[in-house]
Amino acid sequence: MKIAYLLASSGLSGGAKVVFQQAEELARRGHAVTVVSPEPPPDWFTLSAAAFEQSSAPSSRALAESDAAVATFWTTLEPAARAARGAVFHLCQGLESDTAFYADRREAIREAYARVPRKLVVSPHVGEFLRDLGFADVVDVGQCFDAGSFRVADRVFDAEDPWILLPGLYEIDVKGVGEALDALSLLRRRGLRFRVARVSPEPLTAHERKRGVAEEYHRWVPPARMPALLARSDVFLGPNHAVEGFGLPSLEALAAGVPSALSDTPSHRAMAGEDALFFPAGDVEAMAAAVGRLLGEPETRRRLSAAGPLRARRYRTSDVADRLEAAFEAARRA
Repeated sequence: MKIAYLLASSGLSGGAKVVFQQAEELARRGHAVTVVSPEPPPDWFTLSAAAFEQSSAPSSRALAESDAAVATFWTTLEPAARAARGAVFHLCQGLESDTAFYADRREAIREAYARVPRKLVVSPHVGEFLRDLGFADVVDVGQCFDAGSFRVADRVFDAEDPWILLPGLYEIDVKGVGEALDALSLLRRRGLRFRVARVSPEPLTAHERKRGVAEEYHRWVPPARMPALLARSDVFLGPNHAVEGFGLPSLEALAAGVPSALSDTPSHRAMAGEDALFFPAGDVEAMAAAVGRLLGEPETRRRLSAAGPLRARRYRTSDVADRLEAAFEAARRA
C-alpha cells in the first residue's frame, strides 16, 4: 500500500515524532510510506525505512500516488484533501480548536476538520470530543511507544536536592507550565529544597527567565537524549490541561520510573491509572501539594517508580500499526 503523511513542519515536536514512528513501523511492514513536509528532513529523527519528500502538498508526488494519505495538523487537512489520490485521514493528536492559543481561529479549524471526516486519534478522550462534534468515523489507534529504551536499572530515592523535570512550551496555555512554575515557587517559599530542569523545543523566554525557577533549561532535546534526562530526574511534573491530546512526556516518565505528579485529565488517568499522584489541572495549590508529597515521601516515590514501567509497557508501536493497517484497508474497500 502507498501511504503518505503530510506534515506542516518537520521540526522537533512530540506530534511529529509520533508521525515518524508510525511511518517507520508501517514501512518496515512492507508498505511504501512517505512523509511529506515543506521543510527539510528532520535532523533529530532517523528515517531508515520510510521515505521523505520535501514538497508542498499540491506538488507532492507521494500524495498524488497515495492509496491512503494522513493529514497531521489542521492546516494540512484541506491541502491533503485536494492533493491526495486515495482515502484521506486526519490524525488528530489534540483538541486544537478548543485551546486559548488558537481561539481566534476556532471556526477556521472546525471548518478544516470537516474537510476530512475520517479521524485517527491517539487517545480515547480526543475521539469522544470528535464524536461530539458529529464525526462518526473515528478510530483510536493508540500511541506509538518503545518503553524499553527508557529503562533505568538503579534509580535512587534519597537525593539531597532532588531534580524535578518539567517539560512543555511556556507560551501555550494547555501545557500548564506557567501554573507549574507558580506551584514550584510556592513550595520554595515553604522551605522545600529541590532543583528544576525545564525542557522545551523553544528558547527560554524573557518572562520565564525573570521568574528564575529553573536551574537548568534544555532546549530542543532530541528523542535520543530524553532517556538520559529522565534517568537523572527524581520527580516528573506533568501539568497539561485536558485539551492536550496525549502528553507523551508523561508516558516517557512512567517508562523511566520517574515518580510523577500529573494533572487529572482523561489522558493521564488512562495512561497512569493509580500509579501517579494527581491534581486538578490548573490548580496551583493542589499541584504544589502533590509535588510536595512526592518530595517528602521516599517510599511513595519508590512505589510509583516500580509501577510506572509496567504501565508504560501496555503501549506498543506494533499495536498502533495493526490498527492503522485495518483502518486504511477498510477505507480502500469502502
